Amino acid sequence: MVTRDDIIKAHNRFDDQVFKTPMVYSSELSKVSGASVYLKMEHLQNSGSFKLRGALNKINGLSPSDSRKTLVAASTGNHGAAFAHVTNMRGIKSVLFLPEKAIPAKVKALEPYSVDIRYFGEKSMEAEQRAAEFANEIDGVLVHPYNDPEIIAGQGTIGIEIEEQLSDVEVVMASIGGGGLISGLATYFSTNNAIEVIGSQPENAAEMYHSIKNGHIVEPSEDDTISDATAGGLEDNSITYQICRQHLSGIDLCTEEQIREAVAFIVRNHQTIIEPGAALSVATLMNTDKYRGKKVAIVLTGKKINIDLLTKILAEYGNPHL
Repeated sequence: MVTRDDIIKAHNRFDDQVFKTPMVYSSELSKVSGASVYLKMEHLQNSGSFKLRGALNKINGLSPSDSRKTLVAASTGNHGAAFAHVTNMRGIKSVLFLPEKAIPAKVKALEPYSVDIRYFGEKSMEAEQRAAEFANEIDGVLVHPYNDPEIIAGQGTIGIEIEEQLSDVEVVMASIGGGGLISGLATYFSTNNAIEVIGSQPENAAEMYHSIKNGHIVEPSEDDTISDATAGGLEDNSITYQICRQHLSGIDLCTEEQIREAVAFIVRNHQTIIEPGAALSVATLMNTDKYRGKKVAIVLTGKKINIDLLTKILAEYGNPHL
């Protein structure tokens, strides 16, 4: 599947193409949770999310013949922006499939890039399936958002930076959608039993949690979640499921209200905007004390949020005394 050496190799491929994002101590979240909490500000990454790492590692690793083909991807937004960023930088022809109900803020973020955007299906899983079919039809190259060893290795490079910036970290936390990021982190830290890697999911879209609990990949949830970046479910053959079963320490779930509160909490206390999918682990720490006394690193994964939604969240949860 994916090894720690694969992640180190990916890191060495990047050179200056990836920004080493800051690690910031959160005094307020530490106070609320009883843990010593640090925020890995990956939402400040080039293209607006951690997804750049996986896309860059995948595309950097293409053979010369594959680099001349059309690259194909599907995404609700962050993977799409990373894919467009890298293919534009490389001058490679690209086609991107989006679900018809893609978040407007994430679609707008694609405007600076030259990429052939096509809409298919209502959910991300449908767009992903169509992208795979299309890549096969045209003999193109599929750049999958999570179900690919090179994508996972690229995302796992965040673990190298966390280790460098917080050498005595005890818990590493991140959101789970398809599981590319958490699989990379869990793989990287799997050789150190002293470090827990904890995933976070919305109760309304907890496919990885329920898949591990039931011993098989479950169907995508039909429930709505504000965390669009982590919604959509898992492919039947997803290697992230196997990696999470083997290496992940646990998964915490949060409610829709808790996610909203967490977005507002970060805006209030750190004057930086994150999307709901980036707020899941923040929501976890705001609502449990089971990590009390531990040194915790949270990956803030992305920043693309609809401005109307952000305005509503801040109006409802903007009280600085909460």
